Amino acid sequence: MAKKEAVKNTNDAQQVYKKAPQWLDPMCRARDEFMSYLDVQRQLSLHTLRAYENDTLDFIVWIAETYHPEKSPSKADLRDITSKYMAFMARFDLARSTLARKSSCLRSFLKFAMKEEFYDLSTFNLRFHQPRLPQKLPEFLSKEDVDDLLNVIPQMDTDPYIVKRNKLILQLLFSSGIRVSELVTLELRSIDAEEAEVRVLGKGNRERIAFCSREFIEQLQAWMPLRKQISVNAKKTANASALFLNTRGQRITTRSVHRILANLGQKAEYEKPLHPHLLRHSFATHLLNNGVELRVVQELLGHVSIRSTQIYTHVSTDKLRHAYLSAHPRAQATK
Repeated sequence: MAKKEAVKNTNDAQQVYKKAPQWLDPMCRARDEFMSYLDVQRQLSLHTLRAYENDTLDFIVWIAETYHPEKSPSKADLRDITSKYMAFMARFDLARSTLARKSSCLRSFLKFAMKEEFYDLSTFNLRFHQPRLPQKLPEFLSKEDVDDLLNVIPQMDTDPYIVKRNKLILQLLFSSGIRVSELVTLELRSIDAEEAEVRVLGKGNRERIAFCSREFIEQLQAWMPLRKQISVNAKKTANASALFLNTRGQRITTRSVHRILANLGQKAEYEKPLHPHLLRHSFATHLLNNGVELRVVQELLGHVSIRSTQIYTHVSTDKLRHAYLSAHPRAQATK
């Protein structure tokens, strides 16, 4: 977690703790240990940690404002506190995905608080209603879509370093399926040009090997002299070994990559927002549509659970239509 952000979040929590009634002390201590557990042992991403910090703090604020400041809630109140809180949150115009995340966070937090004996095991009811998210099939880009986007990139900037770098970012995300958070942490040594391999440090500090296209390797090698000019500035920072740098010699950030792709999508007049995960969706979809086993795709994506990969088991409408027309005896029009 970034130092400034960690300090801010800690200060916010301390302010809430000071105003909270004394009977909430076990909840506050449980929250601190829960966040440490998620950060150190679970090694969740900064984005997830930030969401869990806010969600747990919102929950504590709500308890402090809902119940008597000097009299702790009864056992019955504590038992139903989860359902009451989710009913309260449902009054707001929140997306179902947000409600589902808050619900999941609350369940994990209170389960942790009971397991670590801040509260008795039967204190909280964890069988409360959790919003179900509609299953959406991920969208994906065709090879032709990506080629079109690559052709648009030179129209967005005149600096050859930026043009070639942005092309490389697009190609790597599409050909390797790595996360944007993994892309921005790549070092020069992460790329094995001979084997066209990428050594990736994924979620939970799990290392894996991803693969990239030969086209990417060739264009990367052609780009390196331009990068060398930029890296002169990087010697003054801790970013000299980073693969992708901005023009100031600093490691490129996830926010920058999101902005690059969003602007590219707008310039190309792409129908829906262009974002890094769309390229990851595309990578997985193309592999499965061409017969690669689900377990193999799971390994390439760095998914711990096969359930995370199963969302990609859809196939394109064209492929379904072709299979139907070629296999079903009544599919073709009769003469």
